[in-house]
Amino acid sequence: MTEGGGLRERKRTATKLAIITAARILTAERGFSGYTVEELCEEVGISRRTFFNYFSAKEDAVLGSPADEVPADLAEEFIARGAASAPDALSPTLLSDFVDFAAAMMDRMAMSRDQMASLKLAVAAEPRLLEKVLYGSQEAENTFAVILSAREGLPPADPRIQAALTLFTALAQRAGPAFFHPGNTRPYRSILTEAVNAMHEVFTASSPLPLPSAKDSS
Repeated sequence: MTEGGGLRERKRTATKLAIITAARILTAERGFSGYTVEELCEEVGISRRTFFNYFSAKEDAVLGSPADEVPADLAEEFIARGAASAPDALSPTLLSDFVDFAAAMMDRMAMSRDQMASLKLAVAAEPRLLEKVLYGSQEAENTFAVILSAREGLPPADPRIQAALTLFTALAQRAGPAFFHPGNTRPYRSILTEAVNAMHEVFTASSPLPLPSAKDSS
């Protein structure tokens, strides 16, 4: 890609993220039906035509796209940290690097804790968004599977990649609500690290299970 092409792509990404952030903040403050696309465009400083170059509807802007919301530099750093792993094996720093990656993404989040809590309530009040939310969750998993695959040098469908993806998704789903809880005063890294360590203790307490033989599974 040429330097000019790279600059255009960065500008497109910045504009898209600005639209997503503004849509979420407005939704948190006013509810999903409390503002128009025109008001959203005015908030971002773009035309209605520009908005529809990025999103087909307002709800798409609110939900965003996981692929666009993972900062490229953080993804590249996370992938690079796994470069020294042995062939056909998971890197020994995968868990700690995941905590660093997730915590750095949370630090860059443009919304406050109160705004995120309000957004969650606003989206939950819109049943028509449920399907899009579920699809977005699957898209987020697919995006992270590609990142994990690139880091570990294993196919996305490899059972170890899928297992790591399942664990990381579960850990994030546990740490996120705890962090955004109104009474929480702990940093996200601390909450996530505690969840990771608890998970690690559960798994290291037992020996690996033997695989059933063909005779056993018949």
